[in-house]
Amino acid sequence: MNKELRYAVARELRASGSDSEKKITGYACVWDTTTDIGTFFERIAPQPFSSLDTDAVVCSFNHSDDLLLGRAGVNLELSQDEVGLRFSCTLNESSVAQDVYKNLKSGILSECSFAFTVNQGGETRTTLPDGKMLRTLTDLKLWDVSVVTSPAYPGTSASARNVVAPDIAADIEARKATTLAADVAARKARVQVAVDSHTDWQRTQVSAEMAALDEQLKTRLEFLKTL
Repeated sequence: MNKELRYAVARELRASGSDSEKKITGYACVWDTTTDIGTFFERIAPQPFSSLDTDAVVCSFNHSDDLLLGRAGVNLELSQDEVGLRFSCTLNESSVAQDVYKNLKSGILSECSFAFTVNQGGETRTTLPDGKMLRTLTDLKLWDVSVVTSPAYPGTSASARNVVAPDIAADIEARKATTLAADVAARKARVQVAVDSHTDWQRTQVSAEMAALDEQLKTRLEFLKTL
């Protein structure tokens, strides 16, 4: 399975709770928002995480296993509502937890990310009118949610393209190759039609000219007979 990452400015990501019980809350992702990944578009269907109650999901800083903030079933709560994947992590007194909390509260940190893999049959792909592919994610396994320093990527950036799973990249390239081959074949067909049409026109012209010459010869022969 190919683990993929998605970065975004997290919705409602904030340091909450009290001084005695610090928390990080927010949405790691939202549903039905189409994102330009660069070579294709992507949307997450509502509530695609099918096993949050059994998956060993962690909350971390910059997706680092050495910078853990929480773990599902311990101090990390995950839920799927009408908006998206919501998480709430109650922080302990570790230095990384306290630093992340302070940086969130002061606005230094504002982005979030989540890591996932697509379960078997957990996506659909359709072609949009402009020829680009729309990938809809419907069944996912969640690995972690993470507060990150990486900026939200624009759809055409290299970082966006780098999160594309190999099979999707191959599918896109195959579609491009098929489209190019079809375009070349269509152009060749149009050229051949033009050549054939021109050849037919030439044949018609030659036949007409030969017929006119025959008539001229007949006329001259008839005239000579009268002499």
